[in-house]
Amino acid sequence: MSNNPVPRATWILSYGDMVTLLLTFFLMMIVVLNEAENTIYQMVDVLLNETQQNLNNYVRVEKLNKNITVNRTTKGVQLTISGEYFFDVNSAEISENLRPILDHIGNTIRHSRMFALEEDAEMKSFYEAMKKYNHVLNVEIRVEGHTDNWAIRGGKYAGNWELSSARALEVVRYLSEVSGIEESKFSALGYGEFRPVADNSTEEGRTLNRRVEIFIDADLQEIQPKKAGL
Repeated sequence: MSNNPVPRATWILSYGDMVTLLLTFFLMMIVVLNEAENTIYQMVDVLLNETQQNLNNYVRVEKLNKNITVNRTTKGVQLTISGEYFFDVNSAEISENLRPILDHIGNTIRHSRMFALEEDAEMKSFYEAMKKYNHVLNVEIRVEGHTDNWAIRGGKYAGNWELSSARALEVVRYLSEVSGIEESKFSALGYGEFRPVADNSTEEGRTLNRRVEIFIDADLQEIQPKKAGL
């Protein structure tokens, strides 16, 4: 039997410690990056909350609560406008009562900080963080038209689908023009009678179902690299 001592593999312990430290470091970096990205998403919520508050204040001051409601949704802000009050029967023409309201809504959106991140001193760090993570703030304004389930008799539109679509499109055109926001940010949809919020068997329910909804959605969008030309 050899009397030579068995060599101790101390280098294995040192190597194991180094790997553990590196793993810990990378885990910490992942946590830091995730926290930073979460903070960016929280700032999007702040901007949407500001827009909701401004619109709520306008509705309250002008005493429009019976005809307009403002709610915060998962992705943005939702305004529900009574079609009963702001449109004539079977008509998509925007009434004189609705025009100043759409003027204010359009200007509120256009002058919100969502469209002025680069110029806003308070939003500078948020804007720089978005650039760092290769993101931009994408804002979309979607208008949806809805009707009750009563069939249309006579007039310009063949049915409720056509009427709801025409109303949504008219509101989109007006908002785009008055706000100066590029048209690509807008979309219009008509659902006719197929997404009721109340019972169509009562007059009260039908009144609630005749409505136009404006959604102001905002989310972070990753910038896609430009493809080289063929």
